[in-house]
Order: sequence, then C-alpha cells, then structure tokens
Amino acid sequence: MIIGFELWRNVGLAIAAIFITTLLLLANLQICVYVMCIVTITLTDLIGYLHFWDITIDIISCINIVLAIGLCVDYSVHIGLSYMVAKGSRREKAVMAVSAIGPAVFNSGVTTFLALVLCSLSSSQVFITFFKVFCLTVVFGLFHGLVLFPVLLSLTDTNDNTDTTKSATTSISTSTCLLYTSDAADEGLGVD
Repeated sequence: MIIGFELWRNVGLAIAAIFITTLLLLANLQICVYVMCIVTITLTDLIGYLHFWDITIDIISCINIVLAIGLCVDYSVHIGLSYMVAKGSRREKAVMAVSAIGPAVFNSGVTTFLALVLCSLSSSQVFITFFKVFCLTVVFGLFHGLVLFPVLLSLTDTNDNTDTTKSATTSISTSTCLLYTSDAADEGLGVD
C-alpha cells in the first residue's frame, strides 16, 4: 500500500515538473497539454502491460516507471516542437514534423533499445525489470510519439495556418506585384 501511494505521488510530481518545464520551453499551452496527454497514455499502456509481463509494483519497478516518464516526454516533445515551427495546414505541418524530426526520434528509440538488450540476458530481477519497463517505454513511446501524436495534432490543433490564409496572402502579394509593375511600365522605367 505504501509503495502504491509513493508510486502515484512520484508519477504525479514528475508529470507536474515535466508540464512546467515543457510549458516554459515550448511556450505553447496547447502543445504542452497534448504532450502531457501522450505521456499519460504511454504511461498507462506501460503500467497496464507490466501486469501481462509478470512485473509486480515493487520498489524496483516504481523507480523504473518514474524514470520512464522522462523518456516518454522525449519521444513526443520533439514532434510537438517541430510541428510548431512548421508552416502550412495542420496536415502539412504534421507531415513536415514527422519527416523532419521523426528519423532522429526513431533512432533515439532504437539506440535506447539496443542499449537495453544486454539487460534481457541477465538472471537478476533488477536487470530483467529494468529491461522490461524500458523496452515497453521505447515501444509505446515511439508509437505514441511518431504515430498517435501527429495524427492528434493534424486533427485537433486550433492554431491552423490554413490554405485559405496562404492563398489570400499570395493573392495580395501577386496583386501588389502586378500593380507595381504596371505603375513602373506607365512611368517608362523599363519594367515589362
């Protein structure tokens, strides 16, 4: 009972610290809330799947779960930041975010998994628990960060740079250029 209370308290404190840090660094409340949702979903999947892998909630798994929160953030916050700086419609921004930073995020997941492979060969309960928790963190974190999060962003982001805004800006720029060139031609400045 004490371990369960400590686990939820530490998870709550870690998520609160991550929320504040992410909000300060991204400076976008909506993306920050989305990142926290992805982290929570990944953590829920992780803790739920531990039951099927015969991992009980003890001090070793509690420490690993709290550490796994940091990795969960890493997979989604880079996609969120890349989405924020991309231009275009929601869908275009999501595609650009995944194509720009997705390979690096995927490589980080693969290298993390490769670093853990040797732990799977151990007979120690500590190393086996470490391997299982972080293996699930990599699998669920990559799936939620590279698949679920971009889809969520492309469907629900309210800060959309739609094509109508882009076409309106293009038409204003085009008409300004045409006006300038016709005025220059009238004055005999040699602009055709």
